[in-house]
Amino acid sequence: MLTVKGLILREKKIGEISKSVSVLTADKGVIDIFIRGGQKSVKNAASTQLFAYSSLCVEEKKTASGHTEYYLNSSEMINAFPNIRLDIKKTALASYFSELILYSRTEEAGYADVMRLVLNSLYFLDNDKMDMELLKCVFEFRLPCEIGLRPDLVGCACCFKYEDEKMHFDFRENKLFCDECYITSEDSVQTELDKTLLYIVRYIALTEFEKLFFFKISSRYQKKLTAFTESFIAHNFKSRFRTLEYYKGL
Repeated sequence: MLTVKGLILREKKIGEISKSVSVLTADKGVIDIFIRGGQKSVKNAASTQLFAYSSLCVEEKKTASGHTEYYLNSSEMINAFPNIRLDIKKTALASYFSELILYSRTEEAGYADVMRLVLNSLYFLDNDKMDMELLKCVFEFRLPCEIGLRPDLVGCACCFKYEDEKMHFDFRENKLFCDECYITSEDSVQTELDKTLLYIVRYIALTEFEKLFFFKISSRYQKKLTAFTESFIAHNFKSRFRTLEYYKGL
């Protein structure tokens, strides 16, 4: 038996009575757990519902191909984030967080920081501790940073200038350039960052978790930050996310 703490990212019906759940764990990344009778059983219903953070005791079984399959034995709820389910916009945003993690999923160790990011994000969403749009931007940009896609924001990629009145971030190259060094081309996709927006972007990418969720920005810079983080996701993940479209339509 193996016991893991995990966040339920997705539920899927299997046949008439069973189901599987996709679970984010700190030790094994995202894994799928099969729950016999999961659609009708009351025993594990609460602890295996969407967005539940639970302690899960599972059996590990090896298939003929060597793949590991997980079967739920027992579970215990740690945090249900109940207020998220009471608000359709919160549910949509949490679903977007889940979709981003599932899209970038990997079954490996080293997901502790991703787990910390999503649990903190859900806590702040559940308790109205942060502006929802700013929270979305923090998650959108910090998640890629935690899975190996953190861009070099220390300075200009050519001359290493730390800041300028106007800097350029090239989404195709994932690099920062000063105004003097940046050369546009027909296929370049870039956005301009003034000193304030550059500071915000650096803060989200580089600050420690203890400070990550404790800041505010003006509505003017919120619009700029939203455009930046959504573009960053679009160019790095190269996919459209239905949950994002739904969230933005509310």
